[in-house]
Amino acid sequence: MGISIDVVIPSFRLIEHYLVPILRLERPAGIRVRFYLLSDNPAVAVAPSIAEMVNGTDVFLEVNPQNMGAAFTRNRGIESGNGDWVLFLDDDITVPNDLLLNYAQAAAAAPDATGFIGLVRLPPPGKPFSDAILASGSMDIFTIAEHRKDFAWGATANIMVRRSAIGNIRFSEVYPKSGGGEDVDFFLKVRAANDYRNYQALPQAAVNHPWWKDEAPDFKRPFRYGTGNALLPEQLPQHASRELPNTVETIFLALIAALIAAVVKPALLVPIALFMAGVLIIECIATTVQSIKRKAKADVRVYWYVILLRLSHDAGLLWGNLRRGKLEGITRRFNDNGGFRKSNMLRTNTYKIVKWILYPLLAWVAWSVYTSA
Repeated sequence: MGISIDVVIPSFRLIEHYLVPILRLERPAGIRVRFYLLSDNPAVAVAPSIAEMVNGTDVFLEVNPQNMGAAFTRNRGIESGNGDWVLFLDDDITVPNDLLLNYAQAAAAAPDATGFIGLVRLPPPGKPFSDAILASGSMDIFTIAEHRKDFAWGATANIMVRRSAIGNIRFSEVYPKSGGGEDVDFFLKVRAANDYRNYQALPQAAVNHPWWKDEAPDFKRPFRYGTGNALLPEQLPQHASRELPNTVETIFLALIAALIAAVVKPALLVPIALFMAGVLIIECIATTVQSIKRKAKADVRVYWYVILLRLSHDAGLLWGNLRRGKLEGITRRFNDNGGFRKSNMLRTNTYKIVKWILYPLLAWVAWSVYTSA
């Protein structure tokens, strides 16, 4: 086929039972494959099984002098090679032996493609929190190759991009070091530089990804993603639009009103507190209904975790704006499907409309309680 592929694998832990099978992947005949394993941990202990595979010919190991973050590490991987295609893989996936063959065949069939989105499979959920992750939709990008012929971006866990399509574009280091938003930013910028041609779905290039932390509840990850996602409207304003405040933003604005009321008219604190409590109740109801529509497992714990996942992400979104002093970022959202802002009108959906029909009713009830006291 006469093409070359650079496989870029950023890693912090260098876990050998994941990495050794990746480094041993079958190389398709006539294809030059080079693996660039990049550790973002200067204190990492390299297992002998990995060290003996590093030969400086087709397997390379580079260690950052200090923790530089996901964006810097992937950029180092891009710049280390010169292959026609750059395949990004996570360091904690299990791979079929024909993964590179599937990508090579796709590249030979469509040499001008922007790139190819592979499939990332998660195991069947074994605990309620994992059911909640699926019901929340936060990991839908992992399986986008099963549901779309092409898409605007893909997960860095398994995606290959044409090097000439990348050009001088790199992962932006303005995003959190541990990741969040930089992948969307990168792939959309590469897409824009290539006449907005979407990445082609390649479901036959499938890998398996484990659940994080043995499926234990973890809300730091969605918070971090939210913090990173707060930067996307600023970095890619053509894909941004306004929406009505989400629950966390509404509570934040109500808290500001409460601070003002505490000075101006303390009696208003009661209806404001009732309003905030009602907002949280409405969020619980609306999110539960949405979970049921997404066919979530009928389990109260699953519904509760979905609510907490949403609130954690939205709290990260708010914090991402507040810590930079970007109050105008409140209510600003990013169209992560790669769509463009068509007007200055608010983007909404049934879920949000129902909530904001109930909010005025809630405010009226809170005010009635106040006036009748």
